[in-house]
Amino acid sequence: MRGILKARDKIISILIFTLILLGPLSALAQSSSIPASTEITFISYNGNDANGILAFEHGQIAFYAYAVPPSEYTALPPGAKAYLMPSTYYDILVNPLNTTFGFNPFQFQQVRFALNFIANRTYFVDNILHGYGIPTITLYAGEQCILHIQNTLAKYANIHYNFTYANETIYKVLTAHGAQYINGKWYYNGKPITVYVFVRTDATVRREYAEYFIAQLQKLGFTVQQIQGNLQKEISFVYGSDPANTTWNILIEAWGGTYGYYDAGLVEGLYGTLAGDAPFTSYYGLTFGTYNDSKYESPLLLHEANEIDNWSLKLIQSQFTSAAQYYQLINDIVNVGINMSVRIGLGMSLTPEYVLSNINGVYPNYAQGTLLNFQTYLEIANGTYPNITIGVRYLSQGSANPGVGFTDAYTDEIANALFTPQYLTIPGSGYPVPYIYTYKIVNLTPHAVVPVPSNALWWNPVKQQITRVPPNTTAQMAVIYNLAPLINNDKWADGQNITLADIIYQYIVASEMSLNSSNPIYDSEASSAYGPSLQTIKGFKIINSTAIEIWGNDWFFDPTAAVTSLFLAFNPLGYAAEPAAGYFPWQVYVGMKAVVAEGKAAWSEGTAQSKGIDWLNLVSPTDVGYIISALQNVSSMGYIPKSLLQVENLSNITLVTPQQAIAGYQAALSFMKTYGNALIGDGPFMLVAWNPSASPPFAKIVRNPYFHLVPPAEALSLPEIFSISFSVPSTVTVGQTLNGTIMGTPAGSTTAQPASNVTVYLELLYPNGTIISSLQEMTNANGQFTFTVPTNLSPGSYLLTIAAYQNTSILINPVTYTLVVLPSITTTTSTTTTSTTTSSITTTTSISTTTSISTVVSTVVSTVISTVVSTITTSASNVGYLAAIIVLIIIIIVLAVLLLRRR
Repeated sequence: MRGILKARDKIISILIFTLILLGPLSALAQSSSIPASTEITFISYNGNDANGILAFEHGQIAFYAYAVPPSEYTALPPGAKAYLMPSTYYDILVNPLNTTFGFNPFQFQQVRFALNFIANRTYFVDNILHGYGIPTITLYAGEQCILHIQNTLAKYANIHYNFTYANETIYKVLTAHGAQYINGKWYYNGKPITVYVFVRTDATVRREYAEYFIAQLQKLGFTVQQIQGNLQKEISFVYGSDPANTTWNILIEAWGGTYGYYDAGLVEGLYGTLAGDAPFTSYYGLTFGTYNDSKYESPLLLHEANEIDNWSLKLIQSQFTSAAQYYQLINDIVNVGINMSVRIGLGMSLTPEYVLSNINGVYPNYAQGTLLNFQTYLEIANGTYPNITIGVRYLSQGSANPGVGFTDAYTDEIANALFTPQYLTIPGSGYPVPYIYTYKIVNLTPHAVVPVPSNALWWNPVKQQITRVPPNTTAQMAVIYNLAPLINNDKWADGQNITLADIIYQYIVASEMSLNSSNPIYDSEASSAYGPSLQTIKGFKIINSTAIEIWGNDWFFDPTAAVTSLFLAFNPLGYAAEPAAGYFPWQVYVGMKAVVAEGKAAWSEGTAQSKGIDWLNLVSPTDVGYIISALQNVSSMGYIPKSLLQVENLSNITLVTPQQAIAGYQAALSFMKTYGNALIGDGPFMLVAWNPSASPPFAKIVRNPYFHLVPPAEALSLPEIFSISFSVPSTVTVGQTLNGTIMGTPAGSTTAQPASNVTVYLELLYPNGTIISSLQEMTNANGQFTFTVPTNLSPGSYLLTIAAYQNTSILINPVTYTLVVLPSITTTTSTTTTSTTTSSITTTTSISTTTSISTVVSTVVSTVISTVVSTITTSASNVGYLAAIIVLIIIIIVLAVLLLRRR
């Protein structure tokens, strides 16, 4: 496409390219509204949060880009602004395999499930997160999907801290399998049953909760041994090891950027094996994407794993025809995932990140869970001063490559400045907004009946080349994507034009590394991550120099979500940093492919470890040197990949000329030699310095003068955090109306105000969690809403769950109240008859009641006692028992007062 857009007649010399490359630095002073800052420096504190906090308190950095509990701050700078967002999801990862190193008590599902009752999510949120969090038993916390899985979550309403229940369950299971409980300690074959807990010493929240959980395990009678380490050790020791042949049992996990609007990927990737994140195997995916451990698994676990992955594939391949079927699949996965208890939910942190008062343009993006997101990079400004310094925990704890790199949040956060995402998300909801393209939906149907034309192209995984699609190919979707917004308003950081060749070649490379194990750049972890999505692509066709039509089986009931998902399936690279960090000039992919094919480096850490080679890293001097060497070998001849030539030949359209290929190679080489990295992106900034060994370690990004892509307005809306005020008296009667108020606090503010036009979701449940009714209300201009106790409710105790959200601020933080319902007391008062005569006045008064007060008392007391006894019986803590007794006493007092009044 470079030839179609702006063909150049002559090969430009290396000298001119060097001048063009150096041009960006001199051009930084030019007037431009985006990005708002000229230069951003990142200072790494190497995991020392105290030093990062101290630097912020002294005004040395704009903010410390890590969610640290407020208790860690001793003093905040004047006017510091707090940005609250669902930044990190926490869970307990349990090794479920019958390991070879000893007796693993968690190979038994009942034992794993019992851990739910010692997890103590209330303690986690209140004591570890200091109240800044949302507790959860599942992978979802605060997301829109919560509204659609209430029927499943209600089944587990009785899960709360109950050490006695956990202890009794574990005792029954382990003794039945030959373990011995002696003097308060567990033994198997005469040896203590040792539980190995990996403790992240560089993460305060995870370390503190791990210490609490270790105490619980010891209280159960297990011998506990800690394995201490940082993120890098965690990645290799846990995720990079075979769970059947390793010494870890428990890990407190933390995941950034897990929040989304339609978030099926969360359960697909973390409950199932398809994304290579699970410590067990199914017929569809391997343990941690690498090891086949099915022989070490219980039949039940293997069965459940297959169920989850089967449902996940239906989600991935759009094998549903309505929103109801979509959410039923998610409910099915969540139900089995909770039962499986390999990942046990703890909660989502809402820990504030503080920013200096003079820093503007900061966006707490819920979907990305970080202040260092694309919108912030576009808008952040330090008054009239062009430069900003930001503190980070680490520059990186992983690797930067678009295959299976970008696995850690630190690398991703800096990458967010260097690459333009396919779509943006509304900060407070995670709803997708197309960005680099406009689109036209040609066909959108839940059934694969859309014919794919015979001249459409695809990557043929058997022939491993671009061919025409097979005859009679059909799809669910056909969408024309016009990438003119990207191509006309943006360039690569090395100054080269972005063309369709770059877009199409990413699809080809992703297919090569994912769809056929005989390919020299194939990687099993890449296959797990990208293979299912790529298989939904049924064909593509070039329309013109900026537009491409794509056919695929990625139907969705929301057209916008369907469009963005289909394009992401076509251009999936970037791993956790998708949909941004996969975009590189095709020439850089040529270099990366050569390095991987020659066995000098690998896309994934697991493959790198197994082969004893580098995990490809585009900021590593060694790997960048490999890429430079590879490109030097092909640049002079103007090498164009065979697959791109196949696209040209079959389409009769020129994508790139040899001269343009040479120009691109020279530009990329000049950039890498000048700046020492191969992160040649298309974002608002480019990386010009990366020094992890300096004291302190630092990186520097400067404005990319070639970037002029304006974001849509809806992607720059600040979210609000809603709080619920709802007054519930000690007892209520049927038909009684209760009042509540929703207050909203805008991001960066500490002032709450009544929130109008907020959706209030109310759910009435029995004490065991069975749903009685659900309804929605809208707040009025004063932020108020009402709830009327249904007239058909029997006397007793009920639960009322309330959540509030808006389309632009969808964070769901439900609050549950107890309603003690009394029966209505209906009285009928009849006549006062007056007869008047000349001699006397006779008055007759008759009062009759439909229910005598004694009957009322008898009914209420009987019902309440029955309810309380039931509550006590099913109660999971002394707190529940005490609460039930208090409710009973209050009701008896109220009834006594009623009796006295009747007398």
